[in-house]
Amino acid sequence: MSNTKSSNGSINPFYAVEVGSIIKSDTGRFMATIIKGDITRMVPDKEVKQTMTGGSSFVYTDSLNQGSVGVSGSYGISGLSSINAGLSVYVGNSAAELTKKISVNYNVQMLSGVEYINFNDLKAEDLINSLQENPKQMALQALDNYNALTKKLGNDNLLKIMQSPDEHPEIMRLVNDWVKSVQLFFKEHGDGMVVGVVWGGMGTVSLEMISSSGESSWKYGSKGNFTYSGIGKAITVEAAYDGSNSRRESDVKVTTSSWSSGGCVQQQIAAWSQVVEDKAFSEISSISLLEKAPQVSSVADAPKIPEFKTPEKDPKVTEKVDEIKSLDNLEEMAKASAFEEAKKTEKDLTLEEFLKRSEDKADPKNVVDLKKDVAENNLDVLQKDTALRKVNLTKQSRAIGLLDTEPIEKIETLKKDDNYTVLGVWISNWPDLFPWMATGYLNAIDDLSSTQELLKKQSMIQDFLTLGKTYYMLEASGISYTDFKMSPFNQIAASFSQQAGYIRDNFDAEDVIQTAYSKLSTDAQKIYKKWNDIKFLRSAELGLGVLYKGQKSIGNDIVKTEYNAGYTNIWYKTEDCSFLPNNYSAFSTFLKVLPFITPSGDIYAFGPSQMILNQINSDGAKFSKNPLIAAKFEVDMDNRTLKKGDMVLYPVKFDAAKDISSTWQGQSINTNIAAIKNINEHLDNAIQKMKNLNVYSFSSSSWKPNWKPENYYSINSIKKQYIGIVEELHNVFGN
Repeated sequence: MSNTKSSNGSINPFYAVEVGSIIKSDTGRFMATIIKGDITRMVPDKEVKQTMTGGSSFVYTDSLNQGSVGVSGSYGISGLSSINAGLSVYVGNSAAELTKKISVNYNVQMLSGVEYINFNDLKAEDLINSLQENPKQMALQALDNYNALTKKLGNDNLLKIMQSPDEHPEIMRLVNDWVKSVQLFFKEHGDGMVVGVVWGGMGTVSLEMISSSGESSWKYGSKGNFTYSGIGKAITVEAAYDGSNSRRESDVKVTTSSWSSGGCVQQQIAAWSQVVEDKAFSEISSISLLEKAPQVSSVADAPKIPEFKTPEKDPKVTEKVDEIKSLDNLEEMAKASAFEEAKKTEKDLTLEEFLKRSEDKADPKNVVDLKKDVAENNLDVLQKDTALRKVNLTKQSRAIGLLDTEPIEKIETLKKDDNYTVLGVWISNWPDLFPWMATGYLNAIDDLSSTQELLKKQSMIQDFLTLGKTYYMLEASGISYTDFKMSPFNQIAASFSQQAGYIRDNFDAEDVIQTAYSKLSTDAQKIYKKWNDIKFLRSAELGLGVLYKGQKSIGNDIVKTEYNAGYTNIWYKTEDCSFLPNNYSAFSTFLKVLPFITPSGDIYAFGPSQMILNQINSDGAKFSKNPLIAAKFEVDMDNRTLKKGDMVLYPVKFDAAKDISSTWQGQSINTNIAAIKNINEHLDNAIQKMKNLNVYSFSSSSWKPNWKPENYYSINSIKKQYIGIVEELHNVFGN
C-alpha cells in the first residue's frame, strides 16, 4: 500500500499537489488546483536519487542525525520569505529519533517525469480560459480595473500624479480600485501557481539494530571507526551500527521495515527490503544497502495525461485582453502597487521616500552576520526576541507551503494516477503570468527575527538529540549519577528525547521553544541553560580532542591499571600530537572525550573505558569513576575551549575527518545546524542573490514593453522558483 503519513509526521509534504495548485502566503499552504483545462505536457525523465538518514554515531552524511529533513530550493514573495521557506523542514520517515536502538533509513526517490504547463502554445487569454470560473472572473475584474486606469492616464506619468493625489481624485480612485482587485485575487487564489511538477515515487528501507543487552551501541566507541561520506554509498550496515567495532557484542538483533509513497515504487521497495528482511546481523553487516537500491532500469514510465488542448476561446476574454495596447507604463503601475502595499506597514511613508529606497542596493550584511553565527554555533536559543512578529501569520516571513501538511482539498480529476506522487514543484507568481497584476517585491531584509526563530527551533532539536545521547551514554558507562548529586542519567536523557520530538511535531508553533524548555525536567533545564550559554560545545561533533602542554594527546594503549579507594584507575599512554590551529585532523588516531554537564553547572569529560578524565602528566592520561578526583574544567569563551591546568579540550567538527588518509577513530556525538548542508546552502544563496538586487524589484521586469496580447508565452522567459524533496531538474525549465 502506498502511504501518505507515518507515525512521526508527513512522509511527503507535496502530497496531493499538482499542476495548477496555488500557494497562499498568508497561511503558507498549498491549495487545490484552479485549472480546469488540459494545458500540460509530460517529459519522461527517469532518475534514481538516494539518501541515508536516521541516526548513527559512526557515519556523517549530508542528511544523517538530523531531527528534521530539509528541502531543495525555496519559494517566497519577498527576500525574507524566500530564505525562511528554504530553511523550512518537513518531518518525514527519515527524521532521526533518540532511543537506545540504532535506526538508519535507506531512502530512494525514483523520478519518472516532469509535467508542466505548455506555455509555448498558450497566450494570456488562453491561460485565463483554462482557469476555473471564480479565479477567471476575478482575474478579469483586475484586468478591467487595469484597463480603466491606463485609459484614464493616457500618456501621463502615474508616479508624478501620485505625488499630488488631491489634485487627481479620479485617477487615485482608479488606482485604489485596481490595487484592491489585484490584492483580492492574491488573497483568494494565492500569490502564485504551480506550473510544473516532478512525478515519481519514494520509499525507504529501515533497519533498527540493538544488542541483546540494549546498551553496547551506547557505550562510547573509542575502538570504532568513523566514516565521513557526502552521499553514503560506501557505508556498510556494520559501519552505521558501531563503526565496524571488532569488540561488538555478538548478539545484535535487527528489525526491518519499509514504506513507500507512490504505488509505482511499491514493488521495487518490497524487493529491496528482501535483501535484509529476516536476516541475522552477521548476514547483512557487510552490505552497502544503498548499492542494492532500485536502479534506473526499474523506474516506472511517466504517468499518462490527456493530450494538450488549447482552451476554448471566450470572446469577452479576447476583447478585454486586446484592450492592452502597450506595457510602456507597467513599471509605473508595479511601483504604484508596491507603494500602496508598503503603506500598510508604514503609514507615513511618502512616494518619494519609497522610490528612493527602492533604488538602493539590498544589503546582505544581516544575512552574512546570521550565517557567521550559525557557522560558529553562536545562536542563543533561549533568548526571546520581544520584537518578534508572529511567524505563522506574517506574509513577509512565512515559510511557504511546507510546515502545514494537512491534506489539501483534492479536486476530482481523471488526469492523475495514484501510482505517482509529486516530489518537487515549480511555482510562478501571478504577476509573471498576467502583466496587469503588476506589483513589487521587497528584497531587503532588515529584520531577521523570524529567520532566527526557525534556526533556533532546529538548533534546539539538534541540541536535545545531542544531550539525550550524552546522558544515555553516561547511563551505559556505569558512572554513578548520585556521585554528582543529580537525577538518574536515563531520566535526563528521556526528558531531552521527549522534547526533541515535541518541537519537531509542533515546529510551526510560535512558543514551541519556551514550551519545550518548560517541559524539561528540572535537572535537564539547568543542564541545557549551561549548554546554551557556552554555545561552542555544539561544535564538538566528533567529541573533544585532548591536548596536554600543547604537545601530547591520548593514545590507545593502556599502560597501567591501579585500584584506589574502591575505584579502578586506568592510565592511557600519551603520544606526540602535531596539532596546530585549525589542524584538527591531527586528532584522528587519538582518543577523544565527551563533555558532561551537571545541574550545578560543573563540566567534566568522559569517554575511554567508560570513565571520567582525571589528569594528564608525564606518566600518561588517567581515567576513573571516582568523583573526588574527576577533573573539573573551566570554560574559555575567548578561545572556545575547556581548560584545566595544562589540559585543553578542543571541540572537533566533522570536517576534521574529511579527506584524511588514516581512519578516524571514535564516534560522533552531535550534528548541529552548522553541519547541516541544507541550511548553509540556503543562507549562501540568499547572500549571493541580494548582492545583485535592489531593495525592491518589480514584476514589470518580466515583461517586454512591446508585448502584445497576441504574443505566446515563452516557457524559458517566465520566472519560476523551485522547491522539492529532490534537487531541481533542468530538462524543462532551463532558468
